[in-house]
Amino acid sequence: MIFLRISSKSEKKIEAIAELLLKEKLAMDLNIKRNIERLELVGEKVISSYITLITCKTKGLLFPYIDKRLNELYKDNLPEIYSLPIVHMDWEQAEKLTNEVKPA
Repeated sequence: MIFLRISSKSEKKIEAIAELLLKEKLAMDLNIKRNIERLELVGEKVISSYITLITCKTKGLLFPYIDKRLNELYKDNLPEIYSLPIVHMDWEQAEKLTNEVKPA
């Protein structure tokens, strides 16, 4: 199991991705966090911008499929996507994730 993070400066894009993940049963327990300040160093200057972020749980085997789907839909402006492994999880919640998320 993984904790998936997808971010973009486009709130509409993130909302569409959240809908896709739920309708295609690719993830569960989605959270959308809006107006997150992101700081980046560009040259010698710190630049501030705002992003919208999806966090959710899914099966690790689904990451390549989710990444491929997003590349198909947003080839020219792919949102940032990465995952973190879930090392420990309540057994009942893990079983729910296994049953509710599409098999890989």
